[in-house]
Amino acid sequence: MSVFARVRKFYEDNLSVGDRLGESIYAVWMGVVSIGLINAEATITPDLIAEVVLIAFGVNLVWGVIDGVTVMLTNVIDRRQRDVLAWELRSGGNTAARAEAMANLDQTIAAVLPEEERRRIVDLVAKGPPGPDPRRHPARATRRDWGYAMSIVLIDVLLVVPLVLPLILVPDVDTAIFVSRIIAATTFAALGAAYARNLGRRPAVAALALGALGYTLFTLAYEAGW
Repeated sequence: MSVFARVRKFYEDNLSVGDRLGESIYAVWMGVVSIGLINAEATITPDLIAEVVLIAFGVNLVWGVIDGVTVMLTNVIDRRQRDVLAWELRSGGNTAARAEAMANLDQTIAAVLPEEERRRIVDLVAKGPPGPDPRRHPARATRRDWGYAMSIVLIDVLLVVPLVLPLILVPDVDTAIFVSRIIAATTFAALGAAYARNLGRRPAVAALALGALGYTLFTLAYEAGW
């Protein structure tokens, strides 16, 4: 299996399409804002390139860790609540527990089923042995949970690379910043097309719209220093 195939499988195993697209937008936007802030406050010069690159990577790394870990813990909390609900159902759960279980099914593929069939699913869950009360033990993050967090961190860090690369390779700073802005807008356009494909809409229109919006926002960010 090639490196790209392994990376793709890693993300398919750990993040949904929506999570990948959303985090990519955040990553690009944070990189743009970091460079814009520095340029507004200090005016980027060739001798500051190394600092700019380090700051851009640092900001996205910190944000990636914060976002990845907090969302991961949210997933762990949600799973623990599901475990508690299943235990309550299997321990002779009341009407409230059954109603909550039915509501939870609305967030799964079972939402397409008629209400009567969803009730049967709840009945099947309720027939299982209750086992130990999950409330008596602390919830723990699994290897898959940490893989989720790491996936987010890698998106935030890796998408900084094309944004800072022009600052390293292009001698003229103004030209380098402009090229970085174009790359950011192009990335936004690609993400817009990806959103459209997954929403059953026209990718070309979404790419033009999000690319133009991105370029406008990025230009304002650099000019205003935000």
